Formats: sequence, structure tokens, C-alpha cells
Amino acid sequence: MKRLSEFFSREKIILGVYILLSIVVGIQHYKGGPAKFNNFQIFRAAFGHLVSHQNLHLEYPKEYFDLFLYHPSFCIFFAPFSLLPLPVSLMLWLVCCSAALFYAIRSLPLAHHRKVFFWWFILFELVTSLHSQQTNPLIAAFGLLCFTFLEKGKTRWAALFPLLAFCIKGYGLIYAAMFLFYPRKGQYIGYSILWAAALALLPLPFTGTDHFLQVYRDWYTILIEDHQVNYGFSIMGLLKVWFPAFSPGDVTEVQLAGVVLFGITWLLCLYRKQYLTLEQRLLLLAYASLWVIVFNHAAESPTYVIAIPGVVLFHIVNRERLNPWSTVLIVLVFLFCILAPTDVYPPSLRRNFFQPYLIKVIPCVLVWTVLQIQLLLPHHEN
Repeated sequence: MKRLSEFFSREKIILGVYILLSIVVGIQHYKGGPAKFNNFQIFRAAFGHLVSHQNLHLEYPKEYFDLFLYHPSFCIFFAPFSLLPLPVSLMLWLVCCSAALFYAIRSLPLAHHRKVFFWWFILFELVTSLHSQQTNPLIAAFGLLCFTFLEKGKTRWAALFPLLAFCIKGYGLIYAAMFLFYPRKGQYIGYSILWAAALALLPLPFTGTDHFLQVYRDWYTILIEDHQVNYGFSIMGLLKVWFPAFSPGDVTEVQLAGVVLFGITWLLCLYRKQYLTLEQRLLLLAYASLWVIVFNHAAESPTYVIAIPGVVLFHIVNRERLNPWSTVLIVLVFLFCILAPTDVYPPSLRRNFFQPYLIKVIPCVLVWTVLQIQLLLPHHEN
């Protein structure tokens, strides 16, 4: 048993599992036909639309279903995958997503056995995200890397990762809020401005000056329209499902309340200096990771690969503090969040219970609630 445990604790073995599963998922979806990798088709077609001066955010039913909701600069990052042969690019994309999350976890200032737990615990959630071919593992990885570089005092690179996340999905910028708990704040802001300008200008060589501003107008329009119709796998979605009279206009009101709560939490932690220890900073990172999903109107089941790192960090810190209830919470997350969309449960149960009642959301909301209370306690109790 000890040898088996040591074997599955080796980084190369875990990385090999991540890569192998990515390839298997890629092959599975490629063999299933275009409908099985529709999201990847959306990303792949975007670069061609950009260089052809087409609106990135219209429907193109002959190429794919649904809409491209991403930042214009994402087209440039994805360009290599657009140019490679389809099966190669699909599998390479999934491998890149998995490897990014693996190395981001590896970079964290945690003991090796904590990283091993992190890698294995998040694996099923990662696979769920890979099945959708979406960018969520990258956003999670960029958030963790921002934290790592802040811990190392490498402000220049720490400032880059939240902006890279923003260039995928706007909510990825939340990780930039961590800079408030570190020195060199002015330097961080300065580098952020430089990175933001450079990233915003990435599409310019491909659009030309005439079409450049229109690209961003189209992006802004689709974000506004998307915000008006979505509830997501979020607190707003739970309210909508469990309280059907909940009106569409309340999405913004709940999100505004969440923003106010986030701001109050951050200000209190700054005022009380609840960031001086690594444990406290890990809890703040956990809070940001959970908050950005549970208050996200665009959250979906595959998006929870961003929230699960928050759950893991919450558990790691509270386990060190010998809080037994953290084990109960993380078991609930594993059973009813991570495993909820998998074949562990019968299709009828998933279809008639887990999906319509957004059961996947509830355990993470519970963890976020407990963490919220933790952070609001007087300083001497944290």
C-alpha cells in the first residue's frame, strides 16, 4: 500500500494521467463528430472571422452552434490551434489546458502531499471541463499562477496572469484583487496598465485601424445581451430554480450585493491585516475562486474547475487548523458537485434531479458561506 501511494504521488505519474486523459477525451469527441466538439469549433473559427473582418459574435450555423463570447484577443492566442489539422489541434488544446492547471498547482507554496491531494481531487472536475473543450482550466491556472508570482515577489508576471484570464473571460480579472495584500502595489498597477494595453492591441495587426474599434463594440454588445438572459449555475440560478417568482431583473441586484460583500470582506481583511500569514492569503485566494463562480451569471457545470481550487485551499488551511467540519464539506463537494455530472449517478437521477435543481452549485455555496463567515470573524479568531 505504501509503495502504491508513493507511486501515485509522483509528479510524472500524475502529469502522465492528466495528459493521457486529455488525449482520450480528445479522441472520444473527435470520433463523435462535430457536434461533440462544438465549443472547440467556435474557438477555431474565430481567428478566420477576425482576419476576414467579420463580426466575431454573430451566429454562424454552417460552422458551429451557439455564439463566441470571448475577448477579441483570445482569437490571437488560439490562432496556432486554428491553423493546425483539426484532430491534432483538438488533442493539443486539451493537453495544454490540463498541463497548465497541473503546473499551476505545482507552483503553489504547498507541501508536496498537499499538492498531490490537490491534483487528484480536482481531476474529475478537470475531465468534466475537458469534455466541454472550454477555457476554464486555463482561467483557474492563471489565477493560481498570479498568486504564486505575488508570493515570490515577481510583480511583473503576477500582473500578467489576471489580464490573460480577462482576455479569455472578463471575470478572470478578479484574481488581480489579490495584489492589495502584497507590497509593490504601485508597481503592480503600472505593469497591469502596460500589459492591458499590449493585450488590447493584439488584434490590431489583423483588423487594421478601420475595423479595430468595431471589434470591441461587437464584443461589448454581446456581453450586455448575454448578461440579460443568463442565470447560470450560480446563486442567481439557485434562487430562480428554488423560488420561481424570482424576476430576471434581480440577477444584477444579486450580483451587486455580491460585489459589495466582496468589497467589504477585502477592506476588513486589509484593515485587520488578515493577510500576513500564508494561511490567510490562501483563504483569500480561495474566497476569490469561489466567489467568481457562485456569483457568475455565466457559470456552467464545466466552469466549476475554477471554484474547486478554492474548495481545496479552504480544506487545506482548515485541516491544518484541525477543523473537522472542513472534511464534511469537502466530501459533500466531491459527492454532489464534482461527481454530479458523471456516470457515477444514473442518467435519470442526473436528468431529473441534479441538473434541474442545480445540485452541483449547493456544496460550493456552502463552502463559500462558511469561508465568508471565517473571513468576517474578528482577527484573533482567524
